Amino acid sequence: MKLQDALTHSSTKFPAILLFGMPGVGKGTQGTLLGTMRGVRHVSTGAIFRALDRNSDEGREVFSRIDHGKLVPDESAIRIWRHWVDDQVALSQYDPSREVLLLDGLPRSRRQCELLEEHIDVLCVIHLECEQIDPLIARLMQRGQGRADDSDEGVIRRRFDIYRQTTHPVLAYYPTSVVFSIDPIGSVMQIKKRIMEVVIPILNARGVLISEDETAA
Repeated sequence: MKLQDALTHSSTKFPAILLFGMPGVGKGTQGTLLGTMRGVRHVSTGAIFRALDRNSDEGREVFSRIDHGKLVPDESAIRIWRHWVDDQVALSQYDPSREVLLLDGLPRSRRQCELLEEHIDVLCVIHLECEQIDPLIARLMQRGQGRADDSDEGVIRRRFDIYRQTTHPVLAYYPTSVVFSIDPIGSVMQIKKRIMEVVIPILNARGVLISEDETAA
């Protein structure tokens, strides 16, 4: 894991950092925190999916899958994500020349990695690595809040099975030099600090200078 290797990428594609880990490991929490920083645009694919109109063609396809703990078909997931990004650019909510995308929930399969090749330049992969799933299941059940995919233990366990079989192998798609394992155990701010030790040099290399106040926020 050589940090310098993660700083040498250059591309006309969207620069991106991938936030990776099991369901319930804290990707959303950390993504939201990091997304408040200059130069970072947090993109939660799950949030994009859940914002779809259930009665639209895309909404029916997506909710028929995620409500049962299944993955959205690869081509559909990338298409929906790209449409959202294009809309954000058109609305001046995202500036690819000044901001790095922090992708939370994408890619989730090797095929998605392949499809994303033409869209993003992966600067690094932040892997929130946790071996124990029971605490994560309890956390997901607790947060439920009406989400069908977080309120049924059977659905949750199916998500973990899919993660092991389909999503975890995604890590092997990317060079080990850009994959950084982060311990997700501890306080929210302790975990953020560990992530920032990797992310700050990458942002600085792109001309985004981060102050100590921002890292502590």
